[in-house]
Amino acid sequence: MRLDSGQQRVLVSIGLMLTVLVCGTLALMHVEGLPLGDALYFSVVTMSTVGYGDVVPFTGAGRFVAGIMILTGVGSFMNAMAATADHLLSRREQRERMEKLNMVIGVFFSEAGTALMRKLAALDGNLPALRAGLPPQHDSWTDKSFTTYADALSGHPFRVRADVAALGRIKTFLGEKSPLLVRLLENPNLLEHESFTDLLWAVLHIKEELEFRFDLAELSNADATHVQGDLERAYRLLATQWLDYMRHLKANYPYLFMTAAHRNPFLEPEPLEG
Repeated sequence: MRLDSGQQRVLVSIGLMLTVLVCGTLALMHVEGLPLGDALYFSVVTMSTVGYGDVVPFTGAGRFVAGIMILTGVGSFMNAMAATADHLLSRREQRERMEKLNMVIGVFFSEAGTALMRKLAALDGNLPALRAGLPPQHDSWTDKSFTTYADALSGHPFRVRADVAALGRIKTFLGEKSPLLVRLLENPNLLEHESFTDLLWAVLHIKEELEFRFDLAELSNADATHVQGDLERAYRLLATQWLDYMRHLKANYPYLFMTAAHRNPFLEPEPLEG
């Protein structure tokens, strides 16, 4: 597992503190003849600036070691404590930001994302094959279920075939949702979630592509292929983000998860009705 910068700083500072502690303890045992317990105790109270004074060095070499520990050990101890506290606070702030972001993602899927994915799934000629690899609708969505979904979606081609009428209805749908999509992109918490930002841009790109072409019936083959590629990219991103969102609901909001599970876009796709 790759460590972030905060975790690396904590490990480095704790490692430095332990190095000073071990070296100081061994040095005191050697020059003062102290047993391990007393040498370790003296090192700890010295580095932590407590300094009870019940164990003190008597030799010049021992006082020299104690001085070195004061100069290096106190700083390393304080740095380790500061790095740990800073990391814990950063983790808490990150959790709070992610919780706000999950609320934003929830708004997206409630207001637009799930409906759009159901509409695209209705245009997916390979949907029956995908359904065959998914758990049944009455499945309770265990950890194994999520793994099954992830495996099935990772191998799915996400091909859609949209005629002129379907493109027109998608254009109308995204036009109605445009204010919501723009407001979501303005949320600063999106900086924490690159994949969701990519999804929003992909959906907005489809809207712009369709609005740019006033007469969808006059699409050239190249333009039709380009629009189809945009739809398929958004479809794939929607499916991936939807599964992550379902995991979040399952873990944190089981009552909302049940509603989302009943609206499963792959098991009950919604035709693009006029």
